[in-house]
Amino acid sequence: RQNMRNERDEAVQQIAELEAAGAVRIRLSVVLECASAIAKVVILLCIKMLLLPLSLGICLDMTTLPLFDKTLDDRIAYAGTDLFGSIFLHWVSGITFMLLVTVSVLQLREVVHPEILARVIRPQEPQPDLLGNLLQENGPTHAKRILLSLGIYAALLTLHIWLPSHLLVSFNLGKKLPFFRPKLWHFFMPQIQVPAELFLFHLCMLSILEKYKNNIGALQHHWLRVMGSLLGMSDKVLPREVDQFELVGCIPVFAATEDDADAKPSASTKGSSNIDPFWTELLSTVDTTKREAIIRSKVSSMDRAAKPTIRLDTVTRPDGKKDVSRYSFIRFPSTSSDSNRISKSSDETNSHLLPACVGPYRLKQAVLQKSTKSTHVTVIEIWREMPGKLIPRPPEGWDDLGIGGAESQGRWAWGDEHLSEVESSVAVRHPFYYDSDSKAAKMRGAVQFTAKMATLLFISWMAITVLLCVALNIPLYLGHFAFHLLRVPERCFHDPLAFAIGIGLMLPMIGVASNVCSSVSNEGLKGVLLLPWNWIRSFKPHQSRAKVIALTSFFVLWCVVCPLLLGSLYVTFFVGFNAQWLTSGLHENAFSLLASWATGTMLLNSWAAMCYFKMFTKDFWADLAVGDGQGNANGANANGVVQGAARRGAANNAPANAANAVGQGNDALRDTQDRCLSWQGEDGSFGCCYNSIKAFASSWEWDKVDTKALLQDCVVPIVRNLLVAMLVPLLATPLVIFVYLAINESSKLLEGMTEDQSTCTVLFRVFAISSVIVQFLNSSKHSLGKWYDAAHKIARDDRYLIGEILLNYEAPVPFTAS
Repeated sequence: RQNMRNERDEAVQQIAELEAAGAVRIRLSVVLECASAIAKVVILLCIKMLLLPLSLGICLDMTTLPLFDKTLDDRIAYAGTDLFGSIFLHWVSGITFMLLVTVSVLQLREVVHPEILARVIRPQEPQPDLLGNLLQENGPTHAKRILLSLGIYAALLTLHIWLPSHLLVSFNLGKKLPFFRPKLWHFFMPQIQVPAELFLFHLCMLSILEKYKNNIGALQHHWLRVMGSLLGMSDKVLPREVDQFELVGCIPVFAATEDDADAKPSASTKGSSNIDPFWTELLSTVDTTKREAIIRSKVSSMDRAAKPTIRLDTVTRPDGKKDVSRYSFIRFPSTSSDSNRISKSSDETNSHLLPACVGPYRLKQAVLQKSTKSTHVTVIEIWREMPGKLIPRPPEGWDDLGIGGAESQGRWAWGDEHLSEVESSVAVRHPFYYDSDSKAAKMRGAVQFTAKMATLLFISWMAITVLLCVALNIPLYLGHFAFHLLRVPERCFHDPLAFAIGIGLMLPMIGVASNVCSSVSNEGLKGVLLLPWNWIRSFKPHQSRAKVIALTSFFVLWCVVCPLLLGSLYVTFFVGFNAQWLTSGLHENAFSLLASWATGTMLLNSWAAMCYFKMFTKDFWADLAVGDGQGNANGANANGVVQGAARRGAANNAPANAANAVGQGNDALRDTQDRCLSWQGEDGSFGCCYNSIKAFASSWEWDKVDTKALLQDCVVPIVRNLLVAMLVPLLATPLVIFVYLAINESSKLLEGMTEDQSTCTVLFRVFAISSVIVQFLNSSKHSLGKWYDAAHKIARDDRYLIGEILLNYEAPVPFTAS
C-alpha cells in the first residue's frame, strides 16, 4: 500500500510537471507569435514607408546627376557633412515620386473605359484595420505586391526621368534651366533649415494632392479626348453614354420550310419546329466574346441597303443598365431531338436561355406580320448601341473612403463589387481591332492599332516631359524675376522660396487659361484662337458718361497711380533714398520709374489676391492645415452676426456695461478685427471690386459697373493712404536736411542730400513709419477709444469697488407732511 501511495504521488508530480511545462510552452508560443507579428509589421512598414521611398530617391538622384553637373563624390561629401539632411532629402524625393505616380495611375483608371484598367488596377479602398490586413496576408502576397510596385516605379522612372535627363544633357539644355542650377541661401544652420524646408514641402505636397488630385484626372481626360479625336480612338479608350439603339436586323426563331414558312406555329407545333441554326449556335456558345463575334458576322452579312434606319430610345433598368426591354433573357423552346441541342450548362432549364444583352447588341422578341398573308412570324430583333456623348471623368468624390464602395462613389467596380449606375450605363467599348478569318485583315488591323498606340504613347511622353520641364522651371523664372523686382541681391536668392513665389504668380494665369479652355472645349483650338476676336466684336459702348469715367478712373488709379506710389515707397524705404534722380537724365529716370511701377504692380496685386483669399485670417491657415472649413466659416459668420446684435443691445444698458468692462474690451478687439476683415474674402472690398470688373469684362455688362465698389470702397482709400505714406516722408526729409544745413550755414541742399544719402534714407524710414502709425491710429481711433474706456473702467473698479460691499440703490421716499 505504501508503494502504491508513492507511485501515485510520483504520477501526480509528473503530471504537474508536464502541466507546468505545457503552460510554459504555451506562453512561449504566444510570446513568439506576438514577437513575430510585431516583427512582421515593423519589417513591412519599414520596407514600404522607409526603404522603398529612400531607394527611389537615391535612384532619382543617380539618374539626374549629370543634369545637376554633380558627381557621386559630391553626394557622398554632402552626406558626410549633413547625413540626416541627405537621407531626408532622398526620402522626400522618393515619396513624392511615389505619390505622383500612384495618384496619376489611380486617376487614369477612372478616366479610361472600365474594360481597360478597372480589372487590372486595384482602387484605393478604406483600411479600417491596416495592421490586421498586414498580419492576415502572407509573405509571398506582400512580396508580389512590393515587386510589382517596384517594377512600375522603375519603368516610369526610366521612361520619364532617366531618358529625358539624358536627352537634356546631350543637347546641353541643363545649364540653361534654373532648376538644375539651384541657388540656395542658408540664413540659418543648414542642418536645421534643410530638413525644415523639406518637411514643409512634404506637407504642402500632401495637401495639394489631396485637394487637386481630381484635376489631374480631368487633365488626363481632356488630353485623351483631344488625342482620341485626332487618332480616331475615342470610342476605344474613353467611356460614352448609350444614347439610342439602332435596329440592324430581324432573324426568325424557327427555320421553317417553304410549305410551312407562312404558317404560324402553334403551341403544339413549336416543340417540333427546328430552331434557326444561328440561334442554336448562340445557345451552344457560352463565351460572351464569341457570341458577340457570331452576331457581328451575321449582321455584316445582312442586306440592309434598302431598309430605313430605325432607332429606339433607351429603357433604363433598376441597376442603371440601358436596354430596349425590361427582360434580361430570352427563352427558346426545346428542339425535337436532344442530339440537336448542344448545351454548356448542366441545368436544362437554363440551357434554353439566351441573354438579351450580348456586348453592344440587344435582343428583343417580336412578332412580324407577313405582307402578303395574314400570318405572323416570331422573330428576334437585333439592336445595336448608338454611343452618345463622352462621360466626364473622374466623378466628384470617387475617392472618398467613408461613403461606401463603387456603387455609391461612382468609380469603376473592382472584383465582385456592385456596379454603379454610371458604369452600368456605359456603352460597350469598340475593340482596338476586330478578329478576322483573313490573316491579311487581321495583320492590317494589328499594325494600325500598334501604330496608333505608339503615336499616342510617344506624344504623351513628349507632353509629360515638356510639362515637367515647364512646371519645374517656369516658377523659378518668375520667382527670380520677383526677386529682381524686390531688389534682392543675387547672393540672397533662395530657390525654394522663389519656387513658391513663382507658383503663386502662376496660379491666376493657370486659372484664366483653364476657364478659357473649358468655355470653348467643344470648339477645340479654333475656339481658343477666335475667343479674343469674338470678345472684341461683342463690345457695346455705354450711353452714360458717368460709368465710363468711373471705369477709366479706376483703371488709371489701380494700374498707374497706385503701383507708382507703392513701388516708389518700397524702393525708397528698403533700397535707400536716391537723390541722384534730380541730376540724372530722362532715360535713367524713366527706367527707374518703370522698375518702381513693376514692383508696385506685383505688390499691389499680390496683396489684393491674398486679401481676396483671406490669407490674413487664421481661418485660411486652419483650413489649409486641417481641411475645408466652409461650414466653420459660415458658423463663424453667424456667430459674428449674433455677437454684433448682442453688442448693440448691451450698448444701451449702462449698468451691464459697467459690470462687463473686460467683456467690452474683448468686444473692442472683435470690432477691430471686423474692421480689418472688411477687405477680406469675396464679400470684402476687393471681392466686390473684382466681381464687378469680372462681370463687365466677361460680357460687357455696363450695369455691373459699381462706382461705389470700384472707387469709394476700394481704390480711393488705397490712393489716399499711399499718398500720405509717400508724400509726408518725401517732403519732410528735404525739409529736415534744409534745416540742418541752415543751422550749419550751408546753402548746398542738393549736394548735401546727394553726398549723405544714408542719413536721408534713415530720415525717410523714420517719417514713413511715423506716417503709417499715425494713419493706423487715425483709422482705429474708434476702437482705441473703446479700449481706453474699458481700461479706465477697469482701473476705476480696481481702485474704488473691489473689496467693497455694494448695496442696491433705493430712491428715498419723499417726505409728506400729514
